[in-house]
Amino acid sequence: MKKTRAMELLGIELPIVQAPMAGATTPALVGAVCAAGGLGSFGAAATAPERIRAVIHAVRQRTTGSFNMNLFVPDWEPVPDDPARVAAMQAILAPLHAELEAGEVPAPGALFGPFDKQLEVLMEEQVPVVSFHFGAPPGAVAVLKRGGAVVMSSATTVAEAVALEEAGVDIIIAQGAEAGGHRGTFAGDWQQSLIGTLALVPQIVDAVSTPVIAAGGIMDGRGVAAVMALGAGAAQLGTAYLACPENSISPAYRAAVLTANAERSTVTKVFSGKPARGLRNRYLDTLSQHEDTLLPFPSQYSIYRRLRARATELEDSDFLPMWAGQGVGLAKEEAAGALTNRLAADAQAVLDKLRG
Repeated sequence: MKKTRAMELLGIELPIVQAPMAGATTPALVGAVCAAGGLGSFGAAATAPERIRAVIHAVRQRTTGSFNMNLFVPDWEPVPDDPARVAAMQAILAPLHAELEAGEVPAPGALFGPFDKQLEVLMEEQVPVVSFHFGAPPGAVAVLKRGGAVVMSSATTVAEAVALEEAGVDIIIAQGAEAGGHRGTFAGDWQQSLIGTLALVPQIVDAVSTPVIAAGGIMDGRGVAAVMALGAGAAQLGTAYLACPENSISPAYRAAVLTANAERSTVTKVFSGKPARGLRNRYLDTLSQHEDTLLPFPSQYSIYRRLRARATELEDSDFLPMWAGQGVGLAKEEAAGALTNRLAADAQAVLDKLRG
């Protein structure tokens, strides 16, 4: 396949980027995608700095090529939670804890970062590609680029893409509304930023000179070919890789991905306090009745941690956060390397067919 600017910058042979997916990615998954010629990515937002270093070393044992480490830019206010509001959420979660025998509902605690220390490890280890979610700090971008890293960040609107270009990022990830996981919105109302991938990608491509990668609802070669025809230099896929054995999701989560359809994928704030797309389940339906009581991100995700751990232990998908995009109905169980190769080959076949 002819190399695009994005592929050249990333040092990859195939126009396939495996999405970071914090909590689901592993060195084995990253290494398998890289070995196949794509860009493997590790979601490090909730990983302690020294653990990040260990992950980087583990990835480098599996590939000598390029790989990506992803962080969340801390756009939340570091203020104490309102005790009354915390108590109200604890009261809502208490019956669910009792049902699953998960113990007392904990108080919110630190969950992500510290960003500065995480970033320091990435710079010390000279990670080849670093991507951000929730914006891109210009100072961090400049330091990373001086160290030789390629820097990417997500945009959910044209205005965000322009802001990222001004911040100096090398590649913009156009995150369509169909994408699973947290919305990367960092400027404006997230509800007004739910723009579909096919509408978002060409508008961002026309608005910036920076290479664009498309994300959201892409599950097979047809989707890869479609976004490349719209001007994207590669496609980023997350939900497609959830059915791979190399990731770390629970069997219950994987089974849900393999049996869900697009109608079950919805954007909600109930799991973490920030809008994110995942599969509807009993927990989502229950907490949706109390949206006015939700804690801000990341406290809502933190107060839910013990119930989440117990649900994972019990393989109870009714209480798990199962991030997945609207293309989930196309998920197929397949090894990550084979999936990466098939995506590129099928995309090339589609493009060849369209050329006649």
